[in-house]
Amino acid sequence: MESEEKPQLGICYECNIKDADSYQQPVYYCNLCEKWFCEKHSEPKFPYFVDWDTVFDVQGDPRIKASFYTEYKREGGHPDFAYLRKTIEALELEEKIRNKLIAQAIDKMVEADKQRRYEKRAREAKEREAKEKAEEAEIEKLHEKGKTLTISNRYDHMFVVPLDVYSNAEYAEYLNHAQTMKSVKVIVDEYYKKYGKRKKSEVPKKKHWWQKVVN
Repeated sequence: MESEEKPQLGICYECNIKDADSYQQPVYYCNLCEKWFCEKHSEPKFPYFVDWDTVFDVQGDPRIKASFYTEYKREGGHPDFAYLRKTIEALELEEKIRNKLIAQAIDKMVEADKQRRYEKRAREAKEREAKEKAEEAEIEKLHEKGKTLTISNRYDHMFVVPLDVYSNAEYAEYLNHAQTMKSVKVIVDEYYKKYGKRKKSEVPKKKHWWQKVVN
């Protein structure tokens, strides 16, 4: 009931309009339409419309359509345009609040996704750095033995090869296209047939593993 007023003796507006009944009885004040009604008609409900389907289509909202059907079947009460407007406004407000909450949830998801991507990139960068340092340390050890890795191999094969062979631009290119150890052996043997083996003291050294050495 849209009223906290105590009942008083009077004429029910709905009884008087529908049945021309001006019988004095306890009536309740409706704060929405500001009229007095008997207990049976005290609760407000949607006004009656001639073409309900047309009204539903115009509203275009399934929740409002459902509300109309519910109100239509409800017994008693009095038709109240103020109640209709208040109900629809409440639904619209509820939708706005829901849309706002959904937007906030999406924003949080996007922010969380950005954070995850940032952490993933940072983790991958750290792993790459650690891998590069490990490879550099490994290559430095190999250099001490006159060997190195085929770090520029187009197939990502890290073959251990003689440093002097890989320091030769022509044969380094061959080794960078090698796919098997058999191919590597053929290339290395061909190099030594052509140039002969160098003494360890003659093998050029690299300052860093990523720097090329020019004969």
